[in-house]
Amino acid sequence: MTQNTHEQDIQFGQAVRARRTQLGVTLDQLAATSGVSAAALSRVERGHLSPSLRNAIAIARGLGCELGELVARETAEIVRANERLRFFDEQTGIERLAIARPTPEMELLLYTVPPGATSSRFAAHKAGTREVFHILAGQLQIHAGEEVFALNAGDTATVHVDTEHWFVNPGQEPARIILTVLGS
Repeated sequence: MTQNTHEQDIQFGQAVRARRTQLGVTLDQLAATSGVSAAALSRVERGHLSPSLRNAIAIARGLGCELGELVARETAEIVRANERLRFFDEQTGIERLAIARPTPEMELLLYTVPPGATSSRFAAHKAGTREVFHILAGQLQIHAGEEVFALNAGDTATVHVDTEHWFVNPGQEPARIILTVLGS
């Protein structure tokens, strides 16, 4: 076992113990809900046993959480400017930069929309999905179903996008927008 693997086992065990203690659950109670013996759980918590994937998932379920909540992760995820995904629509001149995707349900985008440009029409997202438009510069009209929302620099709108939607720059200067997509 490498030092790194042993450290990971210790961190996982500490996360299991912290979650179990937070919930006020005993080893025997966790054993009953997870199907992993109390003796094995004790060894996991002390970093002396590296559980199989099946047992790690069972432990997480027994604690009422996802396995990812118990696994050590990087303190920060950094996306350098030259690493961002860039999409450019040749017809409209609209540029979209993927800034970050901190969770599968959340995406942060930066749009530059030339004067007079109209985005493509986006299909309805699943119910509960919202898009937060923050206008850094310029103007933007957001069309969602039958409604139209006019925004200027500094304005922010949270729009339910479970209907067809699109946006237009009606102004004389490029619009710069931070768009946050929040899935449900």
